[in-house]
Amino acid sequence: MNAPHAAKALPAIDPARCTGCGRCVGLCPPQVLWLAAADPRGWGPKHAVLHDSPGCTGCALCAVHCPFDAIQMVRNCSARPAAKDSR
Repeated sequence: MNAPHAAKALPAIDPARCTGCGRCVGLCPPQVLWLAAADPRGWGPKHAVLHDSPGCTGCALCAVHCPFDAIQMVRNCSARPAAKDSR
């Protein structure tokens, strides 16, 4: 079985633009997004959160389909290939 590869880009969600509509959560194939509320009991306004960045495939469906332009894909620094030993 192949080891999972880190996504080259991850979604960055702007909470000021996110309305908590949930469209991105419903479209996310690996289900790594969720809606979080400001109140710990789950009440009040919600916004999308990437809760499992290692599980993200970087497909960008969330960013493409966000009607409020609240999600931008940003380069994932941990996805860089390891430096080869030059010995």
